[in-house]
Amino acid sequence: MVSGLAVLLLATGCGGGGGDGGGNPNPVPPANASPVANAGAAQSVASGAAVVLNGTASSDSDGSIASYAWTQTGGTAVTLSSSASAQPSFTAPQVVAISTLTFSLVVTDNRGAGSAAASVTITVNPPLAGNVTISGTVRFARVPIRTTAPLGLDHANPVLQPARGVLVRVVDAANPATVLASGNTDSAGAYAFIVAANRNVQIQVVARMQRDASQPLPRWDVRVQDGVSAAAPYTYDSAAFNSSVGTVNIDIPTNIGANGQTVLGTRYSGAFAILDTIYTALQAVITVAPAADFPALYVNWGAAADGTYFTPSNGQHITLRADLTEDTEEFDPHVVAHEFGHYIERNFSRSDSIGGSHTIGDRLDPRVAFGEGFGYAFGAIVLNDPQSLDSFVDGGVQRLAGFNVETNPVNSACWCSESSVWAILWDLYDATNEGSDSLSLGLQPLWDVLTGTAHRNTPAVTSIFSFISALKAARPGDATAINNIVSPQNINAAAIDPFGTNETWVPPNVPSLAAIPVFTTITPGVPVVLRTVDDAGHYNKLGNRRFLRFTPVSGGSATVTLGTSNANAAPSPDPDFHVFRSGVRVAF
Repeated sequence: MVSGLAVLLLATGCGGGGGDGGGNPNPVPPANASPVANAGAAQSVASGAAVVLNGTASSDSDGSIASYAWTQTGGTAVTLSSSASAQPSFTAPQVVAISTLTFSLVVTDNRGAGSAAASVTITVNPPLAGNVTISGTVRFARVPIRTTAPLGLDHANPVLQPARGVLVRVVDAANPATVLASGNTDSAGAYAFIVAANRNVQIQVVARMQRDASQPLPRWDVRVQDGVSAAAPYTYDSAAFNSSVGTVNIDIPTNIGANGQTVLGTRYSGAFAILDTIYTALQAVITVAPAADFPALYVNWGAAADGTYFTPSNGQHITLRADLTEDTEEFDPHVVAHEFGHYIERNFSRSDSIGGSHTIGDRLDPRVAFGEGFGYAFGAIVLNDPQSLDSFVDGGVQRLAGFNVETNPVNSACWCSESSVWAILWDLYDATNEGSDSLSLGLQPLWDVLTGTAHRNTPAVTSIFSFISALKAARPGDATAINNIVSPQNINAAAIDPFGTNETWVPPNVPSLAAIPVFTTITPGVPVVLRTVDDAGHYNKLGNRRFLRFTPVSGGSATVTLGTSNANAAPSPDPDFHVFRSGVRVAF
């Protein structure tokens, strides 16, 4: 079956390309320079305040920071959220006089060298006369996924979890627009503010996480709201109370009945469940990119279909379903993390995916296969869980679908398969080695390739070809082990290049002439014939669009003439023709 022809012509630069390289295959690495620890700037905080230490300015001149080790060296003992995090947090102790806390940081680089210790001082101030400290913990109710019968969301047994990194305000109870104090919860959901005594106030919890320009990198601004035109994020308000009460703990309810269908009020906790999944993903990313600057993002929770969008009018946003009668996504961490993975790929790497529907077993356009496979692998990595689950409702009954990214596809293995992509990326990352998998790279090397110039600026399209080519070039010593992971997916790993030049595998149900070569080379004056089909499906499936490549003559111009025909004697298709250079469209 022949479909409308869509052709993408890629102009490649003059000169040499990539490859596995030559020369000495086992070069002697240079001497390793020790990293430099930076424990951040001194801080002056109030009693009971949430404090975040900041080691993200630590550096390594010839590598990357692999681990952090914090130690408290003086002052009243506090409990760090993690002694191994780049940004551990703690709650400042209640003091009646100015008190000093000191902390030491040692970092280790990716080749095992340790730094000299760096230190930072935190000054803790008592409340001023007439003021009091309001402190407490914010938790939200997460509906767990039940993986034993009956499968699906277990609305009857919600679990309270800390609302980490969210915005909290103390507002005047009579005039909630008057904000008396504000800040973010720490990694345990704790908050603390100093306000005037004996004042009638409320605690307002906002579905927003933010580190703004007043703070050192990393920075982010993520909020959850109802619709693209919402004026503000979701908020949850406590009952009014006297500020002198001291401790106010807040538990945010689901407001969903045990049957999962009855709505008892505003579904507050869903917004904070979404944020918490993104918080987990953010923390994973900053372990490999501690100075990351995340563009502002909002989650549109309530629309009919999932997706990740980048529009000038509405900004970058993730859309998640909120339909209790069909599909609701706030309590599906893998779905949220998958969509956040698209945002990460778009902003820190390059995504050439054209999107569209996809499911396991599809033969996809290689750009789509990589983007979707990366999204699922990213979700599994940041959640540290290879079992990707998606709850839904069918006929009023809770259901559960899913797959394990650890399991290699049997019938759909292909460079055009999202399943193959997620299986490859997970096997490269994970610590469990089985079969032909002998690598446990962790996230840092994969992140370095994802964000590096070889993959991000490839003259081809972003695909498993460009990613694996860049990974092998960056890690020549692991080339054989990488091949052993990639080859079972019907990919010619040994001779891989960004254009899939040596690819010979053609998946079932797609004619060879519509699948390979992945890129057809144009030689001036020599006609080429391409075939497009919709045998694997429409729009974003393999064979719908074909790729060509050419190198422009220096100082000249090129004219491309398209002629079309239809094998079924139907009217000739109307072709769309795009010209790209390293992912940027330069003509249409």
